[in-house]
Amino acid sequence: LKAFCCGWEQSTRWRDPHRRDMVHARGAAIALLVVIAPTCAQPNCLDGDAAGCLADEESSLLALHRQQREAGSLGMQGVECPGSPGTFCDGNQCCPGTEANGYHTFPCPTADASFDGCEMSPSRPSGQVECPGSPGTFCEGNQCCPGTHSSDNKTFPCPTAEASFVGCEGGHEELVSALLGAMSREEKYRFIRGTGWKNGTYETLPGYYIGEAGLHEKFGIPSLNMEDNGQGFRTVAESIIGNVTSWPVTLAVASSWSESDTQRFGVALGQEFRIKGANGLLGPGVNVARVARCGRNAEYISGEEPYLGARLVVPYVIGVQSQKVLAVVKHYINNNQEDHRDTVDAIVDNRTEWEVYYPPFQAAVSAGVGVVMCSYNLVNGVHACGNPDTLLTDLKDKMGFEGWVQSDWWAVHSFVAEQGVDQEMPGDSTPSNDAWFTDANLDTLSDGKVDDMVGRMLRMMLRHGLFEPSNKTCQPLECNSSLYDADATSPEHDALNRELATKAIMLLKNEGGVLPLQPNVTLAVLGSACDAPQDVEAQLAQWDLGSYYNIGGSGRVIAYEPISIYAGLKTKCMQMGCTVVSGLTDNATEAVKVAAEADVAIICGATTSTEGHDRASLSVDQEDFMVSAASGLKAAGKPVVSLTITPGSIILPWIDDVQAVLSVFLAGKYTGTAFADTLFGDSNPSAKSPLTFPVQESDMVAPCPEDSCPYTEGLFVGWRALEGKPVTFPFGHGLSYTSFNYSMLGVAVGLEASSVTGCTGAAVCISARISNTGSVKGSEVAQLYMGFPENTGEPTKVLRGFVRVEDLEVGASADVAFPLYENDLRIYSEADAAWTLPNGHFNLYAAASSRDIRFDSAFAACNGQLTLDLDQPCMG
Repeated sequence: LKAFCCGWEQSTRWRDPHRRDMVHARGAAIALLVVIAPTCAQPNCLDGDAAGCLADEESSLLALHRQQREAGSLGMQGVECPGSPGTFCDGNQCCPGTEANGYHTFPCPTADASFDGCEMSPSRPSGQVECPGSPGTFCEGNQCCPGTHSSDNKTFPCPTAEASFVGCEGGHEELVSALLGAMSREEKYRFIRGTGWKNGTYETLPGYYIGEAGLHEKFGIPSLNMEDNGQGFRTVAESIIGNVTSWPVTLAVASSWSESDTQRFGVALGQEFRIKGANGLLGPGVNVARVARCGRNAEYISGEEPYLGARLVVPYVIGVQSQKVLAVVKHYINNNQEDHRDTVDAIVDNRTEWEVYYPPFQAAVSAGVGVVMCSYNLVNGVHACGNPDTLLTDLKDKMGFEGWVQSDWWAVHSFVAEQGVDQEMPGDSTPSNDAWFTDANLDTLSDGKVDDMVGRMLRMMLRHGLFEPSNKTCQPLECNSSLYDADATSPEHDALNRELATKAIMLLKNEGGVLPLQPNVTLAVLGSACDAPQDVEAQLAQWDLGSYYNIGGSGRVIAYEPISIYAGLKTKCMQMGCTVVSGLTDNATEAVKVAAEADVAIICGATTSTEGHDRASLSVDQEDFMVSAASGLKAAGKPVVSLTITPGSIILPWIDDVQAVLSVFLAGKYTGTAFADTLFGDSNPSAKSPLTFPVQESDMVAPCPEDSCPYTEGLFVGWRALEGKPVTFPFGHGLSYTSFNYSMLGVAVGLEASSVTGCTGAAVCISARISNTGSVKGSEVAQLYMGFPENTGEPTKVLRGFVRVEDLEVGASADVAFPLYENDLRIYSEADAAWTLPNGHFNLYAAASSRDIRFDSAFAACNGQLTLDLDQPCMG
């Protein structure tokens, strides 16, 4: 009572973090505040005398009771429940919860002092919650609740039981049914639409996460606290910068092609979100890079290849959700450009959807992802957030998605609950965006539909442990400390951050073995991008402003005191005894002069990107300098190493004038350190590019300038469309300071294939031996490409496997297996709306990149049967 008298902000001291509700000396006190407001004006309530304030409560309650009797409002009805006009109670009954007390039921004012039958009963031990459907029955932890009609009379776990608890007659499904049976429509609506934004603005209320839903629920149900983004905890306030890790962007992590590293990344993300009070992570982004200039390509784990995204999204999702934080895979579907993203209409055939754009989402579904976020754009004339073909038929029916569909923020354009959207975000309107999931619209839905929508949420929350009590769980307005002040990073995360950034460095060219550098070298570090600043103030003032360390928009994690290339090399040379001279402007003439006294020249170029806009070009911001400096230095006989920092693919018109190229996608805090460790060989590069680096920008698909956007290239997206054409660096390319030999050990089909180690359940198995034939230890990503039979309309090659071989010693070999499952061999038939296995010869290519084929083989399919006999005729 004292807390409410003297201000809501003080109320946190009266809260039990394990229960998320109020603990009082008297259960009714807070709800009665509305009728004892005069007490709050007494001096002893304002000067810190809590005891005096609480003592006056008794007389206030008696006065209230007397006033009601005199007014005739008591009578046979009892007394009116505080905060619920027209609702009466008498004796040992419960009053409905109100906003003031977090919507928890509390004892009738005339109840016995010992009455313990409501959620806010004062004598009930902290930690207990009411069993849904059994008023007055409470439970805690791994206990069973009585069966109810909704649970088919089966006992079921207490809502706060561990996710793995199986000691009752029923399980999560019965608990979900009981919860739905006991929740009111109003309580369910609080899950179906978000809250927490200043109505009419694009600003969140203080202490609220970017996405909030399910506040003030009963039965121990936690609120959904969802925060951006898939590559780190979003730095929406200056106080957050530095207490979360500024990781490399997701595309950079994908460059390692490492499932184990991706899972470690996911676990670390989940841990930091959990510490910051969030239980929903708005990521990962998995859209395939159709448009090379797309402003959000840096956020997307797939690069240009659906198979790569499908492989990497699984460990990512598993890692995040292992920390009791739900992953939200996005942006479903065809959000392939940012320019006029709200109105662009992606016109895509079903075969292309299923073979190119759906696979990463399907893989996330198979991994048990909790939420799918629908996108801003239209798909075949209908907004993605409200498209029944993509949401109901394809996602929920054919893919079997059991979680819920959440709209992107203000991506709903009509009331589309029946079309497959389960939750509207953020739930509040702005002058240019209406909120559609209103009470009036939701009231038109059947009970069954509402229960399906909310049941999907409860089911995923229970399955992944969000109901389990934790001191990391908060509910606005209790979240200020977690959201703004909690330090979520750690020395372990800092070390992982540096490791991931270093593994993301791609060695794209190394002519004459100019790299790694010798310890006593004199380096000329040239160009402004070598010592790029980090303007935190400017980024905080403009939400879609990025830097050379992080992107802009909702995916931004502002790097705290990032290490520039120049700073990284200076530190390295202090350790190794090399010398650095510098010219940190973009004056090519001066750069050549500075480099005169150096052994090797390093030139730096960079660019960034943001949500909401596509890049203006595929050029780095310093392209003129890079071209002129590289040409001048070459003419001076100076070895030149090009370093680039980008959010995606670029063109390199200076490529013929440099001996070596290192590149990384926006790499966060340890950008300069990662480059320095790689330049001097402390780290042997092993990254492989998930994108193509084209010769010229016109070789790539550009953003559609008009709203109508036909995907005329069909299956030939990214690198697949460039087969047979010159490129600067192909998809899957990445060099090492050592060399690797590939040798084929065998190809097996059918039951024989499934018996090979590493190929259990496979229809085809390709075995290979990877040998380190160079002079230093190194890691290699061996890739498998497959060509479908002729006349199937498929690209020449598609990626169908990869294995990362870690830390192979000089002279050592590792045997690897590439399993091909039946789904890998099928194509989607538009006519049959089904997957089919074509007859004919399938070509296999073991490779170090999409264009560096080390050996090949083949098998054949005939009427569903696989064979290695390529001469056998196929009849039928």
